Amino acid sequence: MSELKKGTRAQISLNKIVIKLTEYFKHEKVRQIVILYLVNILGIPLGIFTSIVITKYLGAEIYGDYSLIINIFSFSLVLFTFGFFQAGNRALVLTQDKEKAREIYGAVLVLLFFLFILMSICLSIYGILDLNLKTKQLTNIFLFFLPFGWIFLLTNYFETLFQADNRIYDLAKTRLYPKIGFFISALVIYFFFSKIEINKLVVVLSLYLVTFLVVYLATLRRIKISFRGLKANIKEVWGYNKSFGFDVYIGSVLSVGLTSLSGVIISYFGEDNTGVGFYTLALTFASPLTLIPNVIATTHYKEFALQNKIPTKLTFLTIGLTATTLLLLWAIVGPFILFFYGASFSPVIQLNLIVSTGIAFHGLADYYNRFLGAHGQGKSLRNGSIFVGLSILTMNLIFIPLWDETGAAFAKLVSGIIYFANMYYYYSKLKSSLNTRLINE
Repeated sequence: MSELKKGTRAQISLNKIVIKLTEYFKHEKVRQIVILYLVNILGIPLGIFTSIVITKYLGAEIYGDYSLIINIFSFSLVLFTFGFFQAGNRALVLTQDKEKAREIYGAVLVLLFFLFILMSICLSIYGILDLNLKTKQLTNIFLFFLPFGWIFLLTNYFETLFQADNRIYDLAKTRLYPKIGFFISALVIYFFFSKIEINKLVVVLSLYLVTFLVVYLATLRRIKISFRGLKANIKEVWGYNKSFGFDVYIGSVLSVGLTSLSGVIISYFGEDNTGVGFYTLALTFASPLTLIPNVIATTHYKEFALQNKIPTKLTFLTIGLTATTLLLLWAIVGPFILFFYGASFSPVIQLNLIVSTGIAFHGLADYYNRFLGAHGQGKSLRNGSIFVGLSILTMNLIFIPLWDETGAAFAKLVSGIIYFANMYYYYSKLKSSLNTRLINE
């Protein structure tokens, strides 16, 4: 009889939990968090299994060549935005008019076109003059793919504007669909192109860009961009760039931009690009650690703009999930790499242990970064990023000549800790200021 009562109480408790979860998931914000988080989680195995197929097709050295070219374009999409995407982000945060939002998308897209022209000119000069590309016989391939560099700028465009406009489902699609497309393409490459005499690097880069191109063009059509009042809207975005966007841009160049240069610097000090590939894979395996803080902060971006501080429960949840993910990664990464990639990729294991810790700190720093961004604290973001960026550049130039890709991993670790300390400092400073203002009112 007592066993029956225990079973009944357990069933009642379970029913209560189900009811509470059902009520919880009725909230739009909760659904957005779950969708974006699941999309990012799904993107991880897609990215990893795609890399397995690609590395088997290309081999360690050519995979390093592929990683180098992607790293150069990744740095360029930070360097050549000049803060205009962040300025558009600010304009979208401050408007509730849907038609106005469509016009802002149009204005920023026009600015993207001119940014691409400037980027193409500069990268053409770099590609022609750079001795490293010439020595490793990558100059022609790099210049061939240069006209498609605007696809990389669109990545930044969608990431920045969709967050501000709370288009979380569209953001989720632009993150997931290209990865699905490239995974399918990788399988096609491996099973149908392996025995064909063709430039493997050209094949992989072509299919990579095509998958992103298809998704991005469909996304541009879906959001129904408007070019009405173009001159006035560009002027407005330009104004936000002066007061906010350019400050964030300076910080991004000196933190995100210089961080993406790590792979390029490894290439300059290596006989080939194998180390670039190893370091890139280590970053790929560590990428889940940025998902939890970024998803939570992204879905709360609009709310952050109205709050005096980040809710304590939200912070504990973010830290707890990040730490748990880090420990799970350490437990499985070694056996996984040895089984799927083989012993020739074993250096990735040690690199990942170092890099993952740095990325965990980096993800938590981004969590506070979003709050500062939602409050228009461009100068704080800039000042913190300047220190972080100069630190990682200095450490890369010291450590990489000594320890190659392992040096880059240690630079990533130290820079992650520095970035977290900076963002938390500026967050604490802003929180104190907002509370004081509230008391005075």
